[in-house]
Amino acid sequence: MLSKNNFISSAVAVLLCIFSVPAKANGPFELMGVTIDTGEKSSYLAQEKNVSLPVTVINGSGEGPTLLLTAGIHGDEFPSMYALQQLQQSLDPKEMNGVLVVLHLANLDGFHGNRIALNPKDEKNLNREFPGSADGTPTEQIAELLTREFIGKADFLIDMHSGSANQTLLNHVYSPFVGDEELDALTFEFAKATGMQHIVMYGDRPRDPNNSISYPNTAMTRGKPGLTTEIGHLAQTDEKSVAEALDVAKNAMYFLKMLPEKPKQHAEAIIYETIKYPKSSKTGFFKASVVIGDKVMTGQDIGIVTDYFGNLVETLKSPVNGTVMMVNQMPAIKNGQSVMAIGVEISE
Repeated sequence: MLSKNNFISSAVAVLLCIFSVPAKANGPFELMGVTIDTGEKSSYLAQEKNVSLPVTVINGSGEGPTLLLTAGIHGDEFPSMYALQQLQQSLDPKEMNGVLVVLHLANLDGFHGNRIALNPKDEKNLNREFPGSADGTPTEQIAELLTREFIGKADFLIDMHSGSANQTLLNHVYSPFVGDEELDALTFEFAKATGMQHIVMYGDRPRDPNNSISYPNTAMTRGKPGLTTEIGHLAQTDEKSVAEALDVAKNAMYFLKMLPEKPKQHAEAIIYETIKYPKSSKTGFFKASVVIGDKVMTGQDIGIVTDYFGNLVETLKSPVNGTVMMVNQMPAIKNGQSVMAIGVEISE
């Protein structure tokens, strides 16, 4: 069982964050064949073979780490896309330390195809294909490029997501752990520094760098802190969600001393040790009886499934005491499909 003390790191982790990363802003920075001089900013459509990626690189005047902020791993998750546009437009490289790499949209085909999570070229989920393959399907090629060229040149990563059109979602950040004490502690400090209230400890991904599966886990298996944020839902572009995503990005830069202000941690942060995903055992229509943010108890009714004729075939119960983090808003449900996510707070 996890305990809070396992993840309350000492000042050593903060010092590692500030002083132990490679300082790459003291010279030109190259990304996908484009070189950006110190104190300069460049936005361009980076291309390799059949992959196109809209990128902004801001090479600060002072020394510091390289932070990679990515939106659009799933092409229908919009708030962070707008937030990163605003961020890059607001920054003056001459007043910044380190290098900021903004990958505005990692899945252009999914974005233009209006697809939930998938790439229409091969029907694959980019966040399940890492570290990818240069000779693989279109999604596998993107994953390989992101692993080699983007994660390979970054020191810290935030993968910025939101709820798709079929989900309501309680904003939260995933703080992965991979069994490396210093890396896990630093990643947790990084997660707290985002200012988000709900922080999920996440150790379920493989720890093999050759089978890393997800984007942030690929960074973690290469010794680099990698977070996932979930901000906004229902494929909306509301100003509040955009503003919160922008705050997260700025707080990350404050934490890494890329900008002069201090990060604003949430005064009432809640730490979760795991997330449980109750599943339907029937096929038909699903309707939730709880909403995001609700506290539920083990055995409590959380939704029902009816058959195609409207007859009740299943009443779903919560498997744990916890907080509802996500709810599937689409009525279509199949046997074995998850209907929601319930966060379990970390033990004292």
